Amino acid sequence: MLSHATDTQEALDARLNHFLTRPQRHRLLHGYPLAGAIPFVDQETVERFREGDEEFSLLPDSNRALLVGVLPHPFCNPQLAGCGFCTFPHEKFHRERATHVVDGVITEILADLHRHPELAGRSVSGLYFGGGTANLTPVESFRRLAGTLEQSFDLRDAEVSLEGIPIHFDQNRSALLEVMRETMTARHFRISMGIQTFDDTRLASMGRKAFGDASTFAAAVDSAHRRGMTASADLLFNLPGQSLDEMKSDVAHAVEIGLDQVCLYHLVMFRGLGTPWSRDDALLEQLPSNEVACENWLALREELISAGFRQTTLTNFERQSLFDDPRGYRYELMSFEPERCQMRGFGPSGISVVSREGRDLKVMNPESSAQYLQTVAGDGPTWNRIYRYDGIDQRILYLTRHLAALSIDGDRYDTLFGRTLEDDFGDELNVLREFQLIERDLRLLKLTPKGMFFSDSVIGIMADKHLQRRRNRRADANSNSNGHM
Repeated sequence: MLSHATDTQEALDARLNHFLTRPQRHRLLHGYPLAGAIPFVDQETVERFREGDEEFSLLPDSNRALLVGVLPHPFCNPQLAGCGFCTFPHEKFHRERATHVVDGVITEILADLHRHPELAGRSVSGLYFGGGTANLTPVESFRRLAGTLEQSFDLRDAEVSLEGIPIHFDQNRSALLEVMRETMTARHFRISMGIQTFDDTRLASMGRKAFGDASTFAAAVDSAHRRGMTASADLLFNLPGQSLDEMKSDVAHAVEIGLDQVCLYHLVMFRGLGTPWSRDDALLEQLPSNEVACENWLALREELISAGFRQTTLTNFERQSLFDDPRGYRYELMSFEPERCQMRGFGPSGISVVSREGRDLKVMNPESSAQYLQTVAGDGPTWNRIYRYDGIDQRILYLTRHLAALSIDGDRYDTLFGRTLEDDFGDELNVLREFQLIERDLRLLKLTPKGMFFSDSVIGIMADKHLQRRRNRRADANSNSNGHM
């Protein structure tokens, strides 16, 4: 028996070492399964949906909080495709097409309420206008969209976020912020923007000079604060050739301009990723190793904590003064509690996850604007991908969501699934503790700071055995299951 345990330990050590050498890709933030692993719908599913089959009803559990994500359009306008590094679906900005897509989103919302009248007037805890450049939405289109959501749901207790490029949050270009306040009776409003870096040379290399500079970023924060809104921004670190001092300078600037939340993202870039930068050998050669990249993460994390910020998720740091404050950002934290919250997504690439009567589904809308508008105009489902969770899937979904929020409650896991974390992942947990990627705090299983950087590897080793069994059971031409994590 000891020999078997040793063999298992050695195999898991080798497997984990393999995961640790691979790119760490923020997979936990993208949900389970990843978009590429959600199978496309077949004609039988479409027909059953048209016939009103309850198996494909997306009516959420009324006992769980409701989050709504809206992607008004997939358009963006940097001078360099995807700013050189972005892997999210996006198309070149076109105002008229953006108007058509927003009209499609409104049609989708109204059709959803027609199919599920119980949703009308449902209280929403968080509403997020996302897609990276949501604040590029034409003003009148955004007004119609906001008005539709206000009339369709109860937003009085909602936190409403608008994501976008910094220059359009500036005091002189902030019409959408006024539209939100005029149109929606929300509890709190906030903005979220991609700063990436304060370095002008690097912003130019990303094709983002038209998005603003350090003075623009500060003006956007001031514009939000003047309206009683909070402000969040994304920063990239471990950019090609970037020194730790440069990274710390970006963090110091973010603190200085008064951001309420700072989101730190390690640059994901490797040969074969498909982004413009990933095809540049000179840039690839300037990337740090995973070990150095992790050391940079640990240093930046300490910088923010020392500056009065509290880490809330794998990437997010919020000012300590907002802890337990009603203005604190709760949309993302709630999205990491699938057992308590349901997600409804509208627009291109919109994702919905619902649990009802023991049935768990995840569906995803088409990514391209043309295909999205085509499905909205049809009589079938707007979504073109669907995933049904089984028992193993439900446990892995729980792991991926809660690890993104830094810890797993062992007692809660026991209650939900009738088995312990050790029952399902005992050998894996031992290996992760040995590598100092996790730690126990009473009944909480927590990521260490190092484990936060290597979270892809943590969930990779925990889910590996179960996903392999699942793949073996569902091995068929349509399973598309190799990209789960």
